[in-house]
Amino acid sequence: MIDIIEAQQLILEATPILGQESVPLLDSLRRVLARDIVATEDCPASNISTKDGYALRYSSLLGASAKSPVHLKIIGESAAGKPSSVTVEAGEAVRIMTGGMVPEGADTVVVLEVATEDRSFVICVNDSNQGSNIRFQGESIKKGAVVLHAGLVVSPLDVGALASLRRAYVSVHRKPLVAILTTGDELTDFHELFSPWKTMSSNLYSLAAQVLESGATPLCIGIVKDELKTLQSHLSEALRADVIITSGGMSKGKYDLVQETFASLGMDMKLSPLLGKPGKPSIFGKIGDNLVFGLPGSPTAAMISFEEFIKPALLKMMGHSNAPKEPMSVKKETDATHLP
Repeated sequence: MIDIIEAQQLILEATPILGQESVPLLDSLRRVLARDIVATEDCPASNISTKDGYALRYSSLLGASAKSPVHLKIIGESAAGKPSSVTVEAGEAVRIMTGGMVPEGADTVVVLEVATEDRSFVICVNDSNQGSNIRFQGESIKKGAVVLHAGLVVSPLDVGALASLRRAYVSVHRKPLVAILTTGDELTDFHELFSPWKTMSSNLYSLAAQVLESGATPLCIGIVKDELKTLQSHLSEALRADVIITSGGMSKGKYDLVQETFASLGMDMKLSPLLGKPGKPSIFGKIGDNLVFGLPGSPTAAMISFEEFIKPALLKMMGHSNAPKEPMSVKKETDATHLP
């Protein structure tokens, strides 16, 4: 009997990290970056005023005081998105708004609160510091700098950063396609009429929900009858997915044929069974490059087995490293929330 830690390690060792795909910016949320994000331009791309005021040469302010104010001629205006084309010389100033581009020749912005405008002149009475109230080109990000590193899980803040870098598409690790099927002649689905000797296949939906919650893509194959050829046919179809999850048919009864079907498809068995209750009996192996998990039919055991063994594998496939697992509360088989 193998313990839970050994089983998890063996599964993760056999689990590949999937390749990358380019997705629209908003689709990158909660995905893992497959490449470093490198700035292709400075941010900001030019010198920008952080206040409303007047852009001028610092040398024009030297010696300014209340007793000896400096009068500078206003030669233009620079608003956000509407830059001025003039070049500021000594004794000149440009009226500028927050976010406006600092014109050529200017290296300092004097705020409105400490200046007075009189006709076509601005009167300055303070000798400000050179470079005051300017956000200089490349101050936030330099062209060629790595802004976000591969392996990062993209957050809403990162989406904003990517947008500021003009990244409409982002390279992220691919989501695994996870095929899910449940076995048992006693199971029924929504489209079938109610029968007192049939049980609703809740596992199909709870497992699909867990796959979605993990960030992967579920492919519900459906309910498969306890017949070897039927199982072989459906499992062969499921091989187009990256991961296959079966539920039920894992015991040693006459109609428990899942392991036999796996063997007929050339499965390389890695673990069988994984561990004792609540995961027993559960198996793990590979058919080619596909990961295959055989889970018990018990809803509680199937969901716990998913959290303990399958979710970490899915996260690794999507590029997550050291992804924390949230412990799942264990409820008794008789709990009404866990239907057969």
